[in-house]
Amino acid sequence: MNDLERKEKNMAIKERGKATRLRHALMRPFVVELKLDLRCLNKAERNKLFLYFTECRRLCNHLISLSLEEFRVFDTKTRDITSLDKDGNSVEHHLDMPAKFIQSVYSSLKRDMASLAAKRKKTGKKNGKLRFRSSYNTIKLNQYRDTHWICYTDEGNRNGKYRNTVHIAGIKRPVRVFGMDQIPHGAEFANAKLVKRPSGIYLMLTCYVPVNEGNMHSEDKPDIGIDFGIKTAITTSEGEKYDIQIREPERLKGLQKKLARQIKGSKGWYATRHLIRREYEKLANRRRAKANQVYHDIITGRKIVVMQDENIKGWHKGLFGKQVQNSALGTLQSKLKVNKNVLVIDRFFPSTRMCPCCGTVKEDITLSDRTFVCNSCGYTEDRDVKAAKTLLIAGQHIMSCKLAEYKRTPEEWYAPCQ
Repeated sequence: MNDLERKEKNMAIKERGKATRLRHALMRPFVVELKLDLRCLNKAERNKLFLYFTECRRLCNHLISLSLEEFRVFDTKTRDITSLDKDGNSVEHHLDMPAKFIQSVYSSLKRDMASLAAKRKKTGKKNGKLRFRSSYNTIKLNQYRDTHWICYTDEGNRNGKYRNTVHIAGIKRPVRVFGMDQIPHGAEFANAKLVKRPSGIYLMLTCYVPVNEGNMHSEDKPDIGIDFGIKTAITTSEGEKYDIQIREPERLKGLQKKLARQIKGSKGWYATRHLIRREYEKLANRRRAKANQVYHDIITGRKIVVMQDENIKGWHKGLFGKQVQNSALGTLQSKLKVNKNVLVIDRFFPSTRMCPCCGTVKEDITLSDRTFVCNSCGYTEDRDVKAAKTLLIAGQHIMSCKLAEYKRTPEEWYAPCQ
């Protein structure tokens, strides 16, 4: 291929990429999590898949050990690298992973170094440097149909049904996956990530589907206020209460006691630690599922949801660390904050002490007072339900103050009346 043909090829690739980005800008992206079933692979293929993560770690540490000038002129076609063992001796390694993986590790480190330089320039302080990694658990697959692709029942028809298998670069045999039913027919696929977890290897696949102009939930529900708490995690202004605490199982406590009795660094110690990591992953999945369920129940069909910016981090550091640790309050709060239909009230607003009827602030209320009784008007209500109703009234007041006349330009505001 001469220079002219190469330029024409690069120009065609650039135009296709531009057209794809414009098309995806009008679509809705989402990520599906597919678990790889490694039982369909032989031992050599399974070892090769796990070796990709080890080689990425070696390459990452090799790049971090280079000087700045050597890092800038690093050739991504390099296959022979040098790393240090636990005794500090140099060990030569040959990389057998695809070239796209090498480019992914190199570009990821370049972005990390650029972000460190930007932070140093913004703050004017030294913020350290990149550290050597003991593990590498995420491999970016940045080009569909090159690093990964989905198998169809009819290879000639890309809009047909999907098989429950995917192809990974470097692995000749297709890999069976679980969770393919999450992908709607006609979806477009983009980049992905290979993620290694204690329970196995997952493929995080980015998909694009047409934007659904209609509302999937046609039922209109009234506006609602929600109050975060310790005894009752979530309380709504309608009187509903949600308990989102997922406590640690007894098996996890037993494994931690077993790990404490074993010799650190032994084969049994590593096996027990792996089991503990699997238990923590299951626990995190249960808490995330609970948070998603409560989030769906609160948001679906509502135009306005009012919440307060509670200091969850301060609760965790204070007297309620165990209760916050066992719940999914932080996850639920972060999901609600990014929703456009959620109105967040300042954390110093006296939602617990203010009466929703007369507006009187009761200063002598304590944590042991579970029922709110107003000294002025005699209003009596459950403490948490009353706080949620107060937040709802405050949110509706804020929305009613956003009148059209405040959006006028200075010329329109001071223009003489006709």
